[in-house]
Amino acid sequence: MRRQIPELGPLEFKLLRTLWKISPASAKEVREEYNRKSGKDLKYTTVMTLLTRLAEKGVLKVDRERQPFKFVPAVSREQMLRQRVHEFVDMFFDGQPVDLAVRLVEETDLSKESLRRLEETLERHKSFPRSREHGEDLN
Repeated sequence: MRRQIPELGPLEFKLLRTLWKISPASAKEVREEYNRKSGKDLKYTTVMTLLTRLAEKGVLKVDRERQPFKFVPAVSREQMLRQRVHEFVDMFFDGQPVDLAVRLVEETDLSKESLRRLEETLERHKSFPRSREHGEDLN
């Protein structure tokens, strides 16, 4: 069983996204990058508090060997995405991912390139199905 990633507030998630792009980084570097990208002006103390909270939640690792401390994500974007998609499918589609896929296709204007990618993915999955029956955990 994989470790459950804790819930994050919107700003915590935005800072984590920043760290996925620039880690390892100090609180000052995270603040500068976030403020530059968002056009906001978060204070250093706010960023430091949120980064400390993320470390306490186990989402970040902190290198305290040197000053300034460097923060590194302990959770990858892929791990976060996988868990959140599963949670969303469980909550809104009774655990049926095909219902989400169909909904997205039906409600989105897809380019020819996007349709081609979908078709290729479906063909690949027909040839090499992933399922719990074959012992692969999809969570």
